[in-house]
Amino acid sequence: MGRALDFLHGANSGSVYQTLFFSEHVKFQYPPASLLLIDLLRSIGIQAPEELNLLNAGVLIATGLVFAVFTVQVLGSIRWFGVQVPVGPLAFLAAIRFYPSNLAFQIGQMQILLGLLFLLACWAVLHERRGLAGSLIALAATVKPQFLPLGLLALWRRDWRFVIGLATVTAASLVLSVGLYGWRTHLDYVNVLEFLSKRGEYQHLNQSVNGILVRWFYDGPSLDRDPLGAIPQSAFPPYMAAVYFPTFISSLLMLLTPFFVRARDDDRVSKLLEFCTASLLFTMASPIAWVHHYNILLPIYVVAIKAALERWEGTPAWIALGLLAVSLLLTGFPLVPASDPTMASLNLVQSHVFLGTLLLVVIMLVEMRTTVAQHSIRQSLQAQAAS
Repeated sequence: MGRALDFLHGANSGSVYQTLFFSEHVKFQYPPASLLLIDLLRSIGIQAPEELNLLNAGVLIATGLVFAVFTVQVLGSIRWFGVQVPVGPLAFLAAIRFYPSNLAFQIGQMQILLGLLFLLACWAVLHERRGLAGSLIALAATVKPQFLPLGLLALWRRDWRFVIGLATVTAASLVLSVGLYGWRTHLDYVNVLEFLSKRGEYQHLNQSVNGILVRWFYDGPSLDRDPLGAIPQSAFPPYMAAVYFPTFISSLLMLLTPFFVRARDDDRVSKLLEFCTASLLFTMASPIAWVHHYNILLPIYVVAIKAALERWEGTPAWIALGLLAVSLLLTGFPLVPASDPTMASLNLVQSHVFLGTLLLVVIMLVEMRTTVAQHSIRQSLQAQAAS
């Protein structure tokens, strides 16, 4: 991003994406609006790597604190065999050590801030502050456009407060970005999106349908460090129809599912469950979804646990919680070190974050179609049978 800002603010002609991404092979593949925050930090004198890393550390700690509060508000007090569980402190530690967030911190990614914005949006949805939630999602979408379909979903469901919040912040950021970086830069970004959508990425940190298929079908030299690749020393494979069309179909299904599958209940947790399920599906639909993009899973697991406890009891509840634990094990820990080379023979093992996320999505879709009322009726019938 620093190179992109230097180019845009310098006496350079031509397209920043054509120059950096396509010609100089710098992996600047973000929308122009993603530069606004870095530009602001530079204007107040924060640009050294050490300063940015320190700022990232502060955001990670803030994420842990907010997540602790969110978890306590959603799950409430928990007793385990008569012992009070310290929900808040455990949630803080989980947020700090969660693999996607930890990886984002290690490699200096802005995704930590995006995860915090999503967490705050979940808090806003929980407290029915839909306009605030839309505004927070719009801020995150300046860097990750994968969040923008949430605006279309809100429009589809006539959630006007969310739509207004998202549209206002999106319009403001677009006007500011165009004013600073020009229309041409924004139009040229379409070429980058087209390039990425047709190829995806080979590296095993790309936890998506595209990533899995590329690692299965690509049989050339390793793209972890391949000077013959579409962009040298990157993980961009050539276009392969056997990868592109299944990826397109799977992405379309993931994008459409939230528009036609709704929770049967209308309580606050059910609404939050819908929001989290849609957010996760839209993230998974992208052909490029790196491990650290899944740091949004933190509040989603809390919501999934709460929904399971409200909808089932006894054996079904333990099964749901057990499956959620398996999912968390797959996503929350580096079962394969991030620095390991990509190996086709270990494709599924190296795709453990995607597989864990897929399991979580299935559980949440089942939760959406199971009502809290059914759980209450089941309790009543079991009590009558026992008497």
